Amino acid sequence: MKVTTTSANNPTVPANGRRPRRLTKDARRTQLIAAAMPLIARDGFSGFSLDEVAANADVTRNLLYHYFPDGRGDIVRAVAEQAGHTLTDDWVTDESIPLSERLVINNARMVAHAMEPSDAWLIYQLARGSTDSELRSTIDHFVEIVVAAVSLNNLGTEDPPPLARVALKGYLGFFGTVLDEARETGTPPEQLVDLLGETLTAALEAAKRQSR
Repeated sequence: MKVTTTSANNPTVPANGRRPRRLTKDARRTQLIAAAMPLIARDGFSGFSLDEVAANADVTRNLLYHYFPDGRGDIVRAVAEQAGHTLTDDWVTDESIPLSERLVINNARMVAHAMEPSDAWLIYQLARGSTDSELRSTIDHFVEIVVAAVSLNNLGTEDPPPLARVALKGYLGFFGTVLDEARETGTPPEQLVDLLGETLTAALEAAKRQSR
């Protein structure tokens, strides 16, 4: 494990003699989150090393606490939020693109994240199973973003009827489980896009029938 120590003469300077690069507050925070993401994806929320995060960003541990006063908890929540943005910010809802193409584009993106798997995907899946209320609240926020986007594409509204909302949330849980299972079993990604699209259509059709 690579650990950053501080200079005996100046505790704010890493032992390698290089001072942390001067960045804006937002840029530094973004850098630290990026340094933490692969470590948390690999080691989990309780297993990652703060010293290794600092070393990855080439800063001191003291500087890490300056941006994340609560240490591990603050970093975990920030990383979970970034994972949510990575997975949802580019969701395609452009009506000028045929619905079938939007479905393929969106599902293909998520399949790619899961098959790699990306750091964002691993962190999202870890957070879904967390008992931490703040962490779950963060993930639930992004689940609602996806529910709204999928509803907009398929139902023409970001606020789906109650039964359709239940179906969409259930579909997203199914979605994650299927993709993780497919990765573990070596299922070809191209088989998943159609499977997921047909499952979504069937779930919404069933919700529509039951609501009549």
